[in-house]
Amino acid sequence: MKRILTIAAFLFLCCSLLCAQTEESDQENPASIEESEESEVSYDFHVLKEGNSLINVNIALSIPIRPEQLKLGGILSIGYSYMITDLISAGGELSFSYNSTIGNNVLYFIPFLGSVGFHPTFGNFELSLSLLLGGVLENYLDRSYFGLAVKPEVGLYYKLFSEWTVGASAGLFILPQWYGDSSKNYTSLIPEARIGVKYIF
Repeated sequence: MKRILTIAAFLFLCCSLLCAQTEESDQENPASIEESEESEVSYDFHVLKEGNSLINVNIALSIPIRPEQLKLGGILSIGYSYMITDLISAGGELSFSYNSTIGNNVLYFIPFLGSVGFHPTFGNFELSLSLLLGGVLENYLDRSYFGLAVKPEVGLYYKLFSEWTVGASAGLFILPQWYGDSSKNYTSLIPEARIGVKYIF
């Protein structure tokens, strides 16, 4: 009888020690829990990455150099770009521009341009260097012209949130007009200064 009681006591003690060890292993240190949670949460705050798509909306001040008869005007534009790599994008842009003249008439032109861009980043800042090329429809009084449009552009943007950047840029519309009579050929030069936002997805 005494031997049975001894064995029972020994088994009870072993079970108690095993249960206590299991409970200790299940209870993690709060500090280790916080560290593991922090390690699981990663913030990818690069401005642009390969595979990103960008939609940009801009409003600009148009400052004509040629022809001299044009006054200050305005430009609205919307564009789309796709990041081929972390640095290089391809896309397009549609704009609507108007300028009044010294005779109180209005010149309208609507460029639709393809674009190639280079986008180095520095922290939360993006330097945007772009070349846009395409066509433009120009209208002045009862005269219309469809021709070539070229626009080099440089901009600086700041990433406010993971999906939004804001910034400013400057570009130059180069609008050549070619006619059968080469003496009538003319090239308009219309710089723009604009502010805008980009949505990244």
